[in-house]
Amino acid sequence: MFTYQQAQVSFKKLEEIGQDGKNSKVYRVHDELLDAEMVIKEVNKVPGFSTDQYFSEARTLYKSVHPNVVQVNYACDDVDKIYVASPFYKNGSLKQKMANKYLTVKEIIRYSTQMLNGLHHIHSKKLIHFDIKPDNILISDRDEALIADFGQTKVMDINGIAKQPYLYNKQFPPEVFGNAKSEFDNRFDIYQVGLTMYRMCVGDDAFNQQFSVYTDGTQFGKDIRAGKFPDRTKYPLHIPKKLQTTINKCLKPNPAQRFGAAIEVVNSLADIDGSILHWEYKPTDTILVWEQTINGKRKNITVCDKRTSKAYSKNGSSAARRVTEFCKSNISDQDIKKFLEL
Repeated sequence: MFTYQQAQVSFKKLEEIGQDGKNSKVYRVHDELLDAEMVIKEVNKVPGFSTDQYFSEARTLYKSVHPNVVQVNYACDDVDKIYVASPFYKNGSLKQKMANKYLTVKEIIRYSTQMLNGLHHIHSKKLIHFDIKPDNILISDRDEALIADFGQTKVMDINGIAKQPYLYNKQFPPEVFGNAKSEFDNRFDIYQVGLTMYRMCVGDDAFNQQFSVYTDGTQFGKDIRAGKFPDRTKYPLHIPKKLQTTINKCLKPNPAQRFGAAIEVVNSLADIDGSILHWEYKPTDTILVWEQTINGKRKNITVCDKRTSKAYSKNGSSAARRVTEFCKSNISDQDIKKFLEL
């Protein structure tokens, strides 16, 4: 009869890259024996929790093998701490990606589809993630979205319900408010996916400005339940109507009116196409700028805060020419959309 054996791992911390909770930290490390960079989540052991509870996140990740789910390399512990190792991705998180620029519609759809494929797999394992947000979507070395951080994941019961009393307030679905039992189904994750997609569209600065006005949790809850937060009228002009409609369905205050499965959201995104996918949005405090290059043809439009616009088109090495129809002293949103859809 063989018994369990204990063995040692050896790693050196290179830098702290985040706090994952009040009892845990995340580090980029070098594993000596594998000669590889990894990420280690370090969890402090506190009284009252069992080993099974400590390792539940690692076990969940290990069982959720999928190209769009972050995998566990190994898990171990010592007297004071638990360590969960996963691959290190130099591209960081979706949140970091969003901090550097506005994503194109093509990038939004691609990352969303990959995230949703991972989420569909998670739900097929009878799990609810409960913490989908840009911080928890990592970008692989192949530039693909991976769902990470299963610290709040729970197993569904036979009715597809799971209980989760500990939640992240910026991503609260409406059904959190007034739910004394804290019991939810997979449409909780669908809402959070929709909110993550919304943040990709409007940018995190704009989203955080909307959130920052709430000093009263009661009013925040009322506005979420009324569908007033986030503001569905704040999509930039290059975001296609079909993408807006898809996101808004994910964000329906009534869970029964949302998509019932992640794969349904993927299908809704599938036929969004055209040159609108490629616009780079570069707004400042005083101007709105859209730029695009497809097959050597470059187009751009600039709109100042007084609504004066300048539009240009450039083909290959030829000189840029004004697109006179869209150079106006008081351009309308309709005209901007028309230019963006050319």
